[in-house]
Amino acid sequence: MSDLTRRAMADAVTELLKNRTLDHITIRDITDKCGLTRNTFYYHFHDVYELLSWIFTDKTEEIIRKYSSDEDWEDGLLEMLNFLYEHREMVLHTYESVSGEVLQNFVSNVMYRHVEVIVSIAASKVDVSKDAVRLAADFYTHAVIGAVLNWVSAEMPQQPEEMAHIYSTLFEGTLESVLTSSEKGLDGLKKE
Repeated sequence: MSDLTRRAMADAVTELLKNRTLDHITIRDITDKCGLTRNTFYYHFHDVYELLSWIFTDKTEEIIRKYSSDEDWEDGLLEMLNFLYEHREMVLHTYESVSGEVLQNFVSNVMYRHVEVIVSIAASKVDVSKDAVRLAADFYTHAVIGAVLNWVSAEMPQQPEEMAHIYSTLFEGTLESVLTSSEKGLDGLKKE
């Protein structure tokens, strides 16, 4: 029952976010929309921002569970982009509100897991340390976060499939070079 209640509130706030920013949505708006009481809302969430965070966290966990192997990373990326695109009003209103960091955390959490797998596979082809792998994974994760947030702020003009293809192509052409450069950079720090 608890998960159904959370989902009802999530559906309500998602619907409300089609027409207004998060900072213009009240607890009463959400509970009226889904037919629940304010006490029920507060039993599950402290505020609207926690509800929104739960929505993105729930989707993150679903994507990571569904696409956990190295062959599936591009499908996981595409599902994340499709989710953002299909919920574009909610995403844009979230991005434009004071809780834009919730969206950034969503993209970051989904991407880091997938990027780490991709970078680890490429690292098996070159001789680099775990620190270099971690540095390269951080670099690519932040690059994708920035690119996705730019896509969102431009109101998602390209289709998710186009964006997934572009990001995939960028990974394929640069991974080993970035890993090697990461190792050189770390070696340079050790010598100083």
